[in-house]
Amino acid sequence: MTGTVAVRRDAKQKVLWLTWEKQVRNRSMSRELGVPLFVILSDRGRIARYASCINKTIGLLYREKPSIVICQNPSIVLTLLLLFLRSLFGFKLCIDAHFGGIDDWTGSNTFQQVLDYCNRTAELVIVTNESHANHVRSLGGDVFVCPDPLPDLSEYRGHSVEIPYKVFYICSFDVDEPYREVFHAAKILAPEGFRFFVSGNYRKAGIKPAEFQHVELLGFVPEAEFIGHLFSAQVVIDLTENDNCLVCGAYEAFAACKPLVLSGKKVLKEFFTGGTVFTENQAEDIAVAVRVAHLERLRLAEESRQWVLQERGAMKERIDRLKIILDSI
Repeated sequence: MTGTVAVRRDAKQKVLWLTWEKQVRNRSMSRELGVPLFVILSDRGRIARYASCINKTIGLLYREKPSIVICQNPSIVLTLLLLFLRSLFGFKLCIDAHFGGIDDWTGSNTFQQVLDYCNRTAELVIVTNESHANHVRSLGGDVFVCPDPLPDLSEYRGHSVEIPYKVFYICSFDVDEPYREVFHAAKILAPEGFRFFVSGNYRKAGIKPAEFQHVELLGFVPEAEFIGHLFSAQVVIDLTENDNCLVCGAYEAFAACKPLVLSGKKVLKEFFTGGTVFTENQAEDIAVAVRVAHLERLRLAEESRQWVLQERGAMKERIDRLKIILDSI
């Protein structure tokens, strides 16, 4: 278990942020709010991992005695545990609900009911977009909309030189990502000189590099290497089949002011209003979008810079409002 010490803004409320996995949003949101982040991890098998994380969580609550706990969902196990423990330890629970904390992507009605129960009964639910907020409101839950804070990549700027025709595809190889369509698009564009570099653990999807020799499968790379690829690319891609998912890679691409290709989903179009070429998730459409993004890269990069300035101001206002809400629950 690791924790990052931060100055609390209000001695009357002891707030902590708790998660069972490493995720960029946890770091950035807790930092913006000025609350300590505790990341509880275990490398054991599933049952032993849950037992270890539950034991460490109870120990943490006993030691810290928080007034408010903000937790990430997923994990649903962590969320249910904290809902059960909140009356025993006397804290209020705020859920930071990622896509999988609102919509059950497996199609299970039972699991969706569990998610709805959590979001209805927590004191507050933080979501990334208005569509998810409307769902929580329909359940009778209290909700606050806050997209991810933009990462600060200033220390990396200027360390990498752009490589002509380099395309960086940010991928986690999850079920919502059309990575095979992207690989096909890379094959279409290869004769034109485009080179696709792909982040993420491709092995979990059963991908064999020999089958896709026209793309460079990087696997999971350290943060500094990831950002190096980001800055050396001329076009960045991050795609999803989900309708209400603000993909994480888009924030990183904007922070680096890179031309971006995103899926043409409503929630993405509403939030990322500059610097972006939207596409359908078919190979031919993706190839066209990459061509356009590359051709218009200077204009799109400038749009990204303007969007970033606007979004950083809007984020400060959101965080200030969220602090007031947390102080009042």
